[in-house]
Amino acid sequence: MLTDLATILRKANLNVVEESGWKTRGHGAMGSVKSIVIHHTAGPATGEYPSLRVVRDGRVGLSGPLAQLGLGRSGKWYVIAAGKAYHAGNTKDDSLYGNANAIGIEAEGSGVPADNTGHKHWPEVQWKSYVRGVKALQAAYGVPTSRVVGHREIAKPAGRKVDPNFSMTEFRAALNK
Repeated sequence: MLTDLATILRKANLNVVEESGWKTRGHGAMGSVKSIVIHHTAGPATGEYPSLRVVRDGRVGLSGPLAQLGLGRSGKWYVIAAGKAYHAGNTKDDSLYGNANAIGIEAEGSGVPADNTGHKHWPEVQWKSYVRGVKALQAAYGVPTSRVVGHREIAKPAGRKVDPNFSMTEFRAALNK
C-alpha cells in the first residue's frame, strides 16, 4: 500500500486533503510503482473537485477507487487510495502501465476541447501543481519521465481514451525543468 502519498506531496509544498479511509482503500495492494498515468475527469466545467465521489466510490459497472490521487482546479491534491485503483483499463503493456503497477491521477477537468495541444484550457495553478506533484512522485518512486504517460498514450485499443486534453510532450518537458 502506498501509505506515503500524502507525505510525498506535502514535502513538495503542495496543499493536500486526505480522504477518510484512504490508507486502506484499494482493490488490493499495489504490485509496484513503475509508471504514473495522467488523466482528466471529464466532469463538470466548474467546481473545485466535483468528481471526488465518483473517483473514490466508482460508478455503475466500475467500483472505486478509480485513481489513487485527485487534483482539484485550485491545485489541491486529494489522496483517495493507497492500494490498486481501477484507472488504466487495458494498456499496451500492463506490466508497466496496468493498475497494479501505475499510480493514477484524476485531475478535475471537463476534457473539452480535446485538442491535445498546450495546456491553455487548464488553470495555471492546477497545471503547476500537477507538474510539481508528479515530479515529487517520480523522485519518491524512481519513475523516469518516459513512464509518465497520458491515458490516451497507453490505452488499448489505440484511440479508446482521449485524456488528458493537454500536450503530454509539454508536460514531460516541464517535468525535466
